[in-house]
Amino acid sequence: MSPYPWLALNLSAIYLVLGIFSPFWGVWLESVGLQSEQIGLLLGIGFAMRLCGSLVIMRQAKRAERLIPIARLLVLGGLLSFAGFYLSSQFWLIFFFTLLVNFVYPTLLPLSDAVAARMVIQVNLDYGNVRLWGSAAFIVGATLIGFVIEHLGPSWILHCIVLFLLLAGFCIHVPMKPAPRTIGQESETHGYGQLLRNKAFLNFLAIEALIFGSHSAYNSFSAIYWQSQGLAASTVSLLWTTGVVFEIIMFATSRRLLSDWSPERLLCWAAIGAVIRWVTLGTSLELWLLFPAQALHSFTYTLAHLGAMRYLGQRLPREAIISGQTLYSAIGQSLSLALFTVLSGILYRHLHQNVFLVMAVIVLPVFYLIWRAKRLESVVAVK
Repeated sequence: MSPYPWLALNLSAIYLVLGIFSPFWGVWLESVGLQSEQIGLLLGIGFAMRLCGSLVIMRQAKRAERLIPIARLLVLGGLLSFAGFYLSSQFWLIFFFTLLVNFVYPTLLPLSDAVAARMVIQVNLDYGNVRLWGSAAFIVGATLIGFVIEHLGPSWILHCIVLFLLLAGFCIHVPMKPAPRTIGQESETHGYGQLLRNKAFLNFLAIEALIFGSHSAYNSFSAIYWQSQGLAASTVSLLWTTGVVFEIIMFATSRRLLSDWSPERLLCWAAIGAVIRWVTLGTSLELWLLFPAQALHSFTYTLAHLGAMRYLGQRLPREAIISGQTLYSAIGQSLSLALFTVLSGILYRHLHQNVFLVMAVIVLPVFYLIWRAKRLESVVAVK
């Protein structure tokens, strides 16, 4: 199978599971008797384990030829790890499998991005056009599970994840031709330390960490909060779906509309969208406001991610892209979400809806960091 349909198929399978896991895993945890502090702790620790998984597993994928074999192992590991939740609803067993699941499965996201980034280099793949298939599958998963919960109950959140992981296991074993390969004399010596000593790269990570970290309350508690205020599970699914629909539109049009935008410009608009979105979620339950706010997911997530991919592709030497991708996923996304999710779990019990306003405040330093980025070197010099 050629790279475009292979990536479309596998991103669809991976994000189908994510469409269930991201918005509704907190609901499943609540359904087995856990309190908001425990849910926040588990979700936060889960993001911390994503950090560990990205750093440890992606380190084994320095050469492009290793990307797909490692992805196959991760799908199998994710299936076995999620199956472990069937053993018991005891907190410490859930805690153990939370660590395991988040160490293994979410690493498929940076790994699939690394495969896509390699195909951009090898066959001039349109990243936004292929990435939208993952977003579309996310919509299917989030929409489907909302109706499943209403008719069959929250226990089916876990059942559906396991079923779709079986599907992902089939898709990942379809061969890709041409497969990712190391090009020319690319070196494997560009480690994390060299990137982390670069001020421009650290500034980039801080920007991404604050933007993605601000999503923590939304990711973990929006479904719980909206349902507690009387919104049906299907309505919550539609709210999440709205965000991803506009994400797809942004990905689909990104090459045509945003091809001349710098990473800093993309990130600035992502931050503006985040402030508006979180203030709206923190001050209203009116659907006529919530749905437009959810449309800003195309800014808060898509522009932030496109800004990251453009930064990695334009500002890093080719041999450092996988290391940069790993650190972006581990620190810019997973670590920040881990810290802010634990904070959100603590704050949600006392602030409820106002926790979204705290997320808006978290974004504000981004504007200074973007200004600072213009004063730093535009190209990361990796020695």
